[in-house]
Amino acid sequence: MSGRHPVQTGLQHGVIRDSVPNGLPLNETTIAQMMKKLGYATHMIGKWHLGFYKPAYTPQRRGFDTYFGYYTGNEEFWNHTSPCWTCGNYTAVDLHRATPTTESPVLDQAGVYSTNMFSDEAVNVIKQHDASTPLYLYLPFEAVHGAASCDPDCYRPAGDLLQAPDYYIKQQSHIENMYRRTYAGMVGALDDAVRNITAALKTKGMWENTVFVFTTDNGAPASFDGAAMNNWPLRGTKGTLWEGGVRGASFVTAPGRIDKSLIGKLNNELMHVTDWFPTFVHLGSNNHTHATALLKDMQLYGVNVWDTISKGAQSGRDEILHNIDPLTGQMAIRSGDWKLMIGMGPARWYPPANMSLSDGVAGYRHQDITILDAHTLGSFHQGDDAEKLYLFNITADPYERNEVSASFPAVVSKLSARLKALQGQTVPCRYPDPDDNANPNLPGRNGVWEPWMKDDVPA
Repeated sequence: MSGRHPVQTGLQHGVIRDSVPNGLPLNETTIAQMMKKLGYATHMIGKWHLGFYKPAYTPQRRGFDTYFGYYTGNEEFWNHTSPCWTCGNYTAVDLHRATPTTESPVLDQAGVYSTNMFSDEAVNVIKQHDASTPLYLYLPFEAVHGAASCDPDCYRPAGDLLQAPDYYIKQQSHIENMYRRTYAGMVGALDDAVRNITAALKTKGMWENTVFVFTTDNGAPASFDGAAMNNWPLRGTKGTLWEGGVRGASFVTAPGRIDKSLIGKLNNELMHVTDWFPTFVHLGSNNHTHATALLKDMQLYGVNVWDTISKGAQSGRDEILHNIDPLTGQMAIRSGDWKLMIGMGPARWYPPANMSLSDGVAGYRHQDITILDAHTLGSFHQGDDAEKLYLFNITADPYERNEVSASFPAVVSKLSARLKALQGQTVPCRYPDPDDNANPNLPGRNGVWEPWMKDDVPA
């Protein structure tokens, strides 16, 4: 949203919890604000999760002409309530419709499935849009995140739930595992949502001039017995700095703008989530000099990667700082072929539901890469857990099977020094305690998650 690395914003530890006075700092410029400068209409639908404790932190006050969605990190797909995880035994509705000058809770959508609700909203935005004005539409679906549950006790939550309409679950009746069948149903609903939005753009006559990006934000968790979803053959899960946590899959389509020889091809150039910001600004301005001037002095971590996507050029990015977390001591950096991890505990692989690491399944195919048999996968060098330092050649070993720090001390020294230098450039971590005043069920409140401080009140 800002083109800046979390270590530049103080948001490098965990996520923004519902009841804390925290958010993307107001001195950060959002991509919506930049697109407004370029003459775009800007609309957002779905998950915000960048802070809302004051009105100024909400999406409608940070560059979006309209907003329809929820402020917190996740919620129930059907009734649109969100519990206060680990901060209080309460839950509240979290669904809003807003503009920069208006905001109202949405209380009439109970029983409407989140994915369908958000895609219908997107189709309506497209239908009502004045096609003579360029459109920036940001749509972070709730799917395929687990649903938030507060039953029976928010202090001991039941955990995320997988939720999908029966229609979509029945479409996946060939999948034996109940968790994975429901998860596949959630994906099916998302597939239809993307189809409907694409059809709306075509009907409006906008498709031929659209850049359409579909991307995950992180790897899968190991919830639901590790069977519903997995990052196989990558190692680790969401919330970790292993490849299974940080490597995301995306696709980009842009009629007439992408070299035909690249269509359907896998791009292995290094890219980072912050790269979308300058890439969109360059696309939106359609003038390299103008875009460069707009981005000057912003100290972005992201770089423009449109030539990489559209022409297959090198990304110009040789390094990715995965994170430096001062509260856990966990940090990781990718430089060229190498990845150094410090402070991480060991992690395992989570194979598909119908196989295990002891099955000895040889020649398993995944994205045209032959995986070694499962017994070989299990015979990795774990690394010294006391030092908790790992070095991998990710190009040769993308599945992080072979820890090689002992064989390449010079690489370890170089990347350790780089991490130390980057540590000196990070800002202090923002991770305040929960605020009791955030409770939407306090007297005088309406039982809806909403800002609980005024803009002129110090945090």
